[in-house]
Amino acid sequence: MRLDLHIHSQFSPDSHSSIEAILKRAQEVGLDGIAITDHNSLQSFFAASKLAQDLGLDLIIVPGAEISTSEGHLIALGIHGPIPSGLSAAETIECAHDDGGIAVAPHPFAVFRQGIRNLQVKRLDAVEAFNSKYLFGYSNYVATRSARKLNLGVTGGSDSHKVETVGFGYTEVNIANGADVEQILCAIKDGRSQAKGRASPRLRLVSHSLKARLGNYKNSR
Repeated sequence: MRLDLHIHSQFSPDSHSSIEAILKRAQEVGLDGIAITDHNSLQSFFAASKLAQDLGLDLIIVPGAEISTSEGHLIALGIHGPIPSGLSAAETIECAHDDGGIAVAPHPFAVFRQGIRNLQVKRLDAVEAFNSKYLFGYSNYVATRSARKLNLGVTGGSDSHKVETVGFGYTEVNIANGADVEQILCAIKDGRSQAKGRASPRLRLVSHSLKARLGNYKNSR
């Protein structure tokens, strides 16, 4: 199964992608499921779940959000309610676990991104080992190496803020089609997943990096 587990929609302050466009794009590129991980918000999950059902789409919608901790961003997957922003990484991870979810460190080694770099002392479940927005492949390499060293699961995601890049990064989970969200998350925790994909278009990446460097890239707090 292939799932893009890092997508942003109109419910994030830095994206204008509609839920419907994301769902249709996910099907077009052959994904089995997605997680729309907007900043500090689960609104997209509820909207996407209802719309996928209304449209009759055969697509797994994994609940998730990218949470702003006091140490950087964390992705919580499989949660059922909101997690407050501004907590420590350890507190945020605990909240995700208490709500039946898993905690993933997105873009942990990317320059100019608000990732959590000290992965050793956390109760993380997985590391985002492929992010399609990296201008160079080194950050993905270091993330993959760190996940192996710490015996953590891996995920891949597009980190898409534009509909056309949905699916550029994805998580390949070694389970049978028809699995539910809980089985997918267990497979990631147990190391039965791989992070794969291709880089987003270079010009868009350069533009994104420059905006972040100049302080114009807005992150929700």
